[in-house]
Amino acid sequence: MKPSRILILIVVSLLALSVSYAAIAMDNQRPLRQQEIKKVQKVKRVHEVKRVHERLRLMRMWKLTEYLNLDEETGAKLFPILNRYDDQRLALNEERVGVLKDIKAELDKDTPDEKKLGELVAKADELRLKMEKINQDERNELKKVLSVQQQAKLLLFYRNFDRELYRMMRERKTIHKPTRNPHSPMMPFRQ
Repeated sequence: MKPSRILILIVVSLLALSVSYAAIAMDNQRPLRQQEIKKVQKVKRVHEVKRVHERLRLMRMWKLTEYLNLDEETGAKLFPILNRYDDQRLALNEERVGVLKDIKAELDKDTPDEKKLGELVAKADELRLKMEKINQDERNELKKVLSVQQQAKLLLFYRNFDRELYRMMRERKTIHKPTRNPHSPMMPFRQ
């Protein structure tokens, strides 16, 4: 063989090797990229949820101010209380969702661990009791700020506000109204 043909074969072989090494390297990086994409998507979802919660709080403030005929002083006392307990409920609900996912994962196993399931059920019960305490503490604080008539109106406001939110979201087709189990220990959060 001529030296030029050997040189061409060597170059072609090196190119083929470099392409195959590049493909292997890309395959090794693909799961990492997918993980990074999932992390970015999760951060975006969390940011979007926070943005929606803030918009809902502003809308609630505006509608509550009108519905309860709040003066500035009462509003200045009321809204920090509502926001604080909302934050506590959101954190507790996130924890509850995690526990329910763990329960589902355990039940999906071929042989669920009874001890672990018992611990998870106990944790879910504990979270339910914490939620009840948060709701009761909020009601006790609201009694100090609102008149009895305003407290009664607040109960009706939340019922109507929740219905209106579901109606608006269904119209936008962003969610489907969840079926509420009246016997569920965690629903509704507000009474």
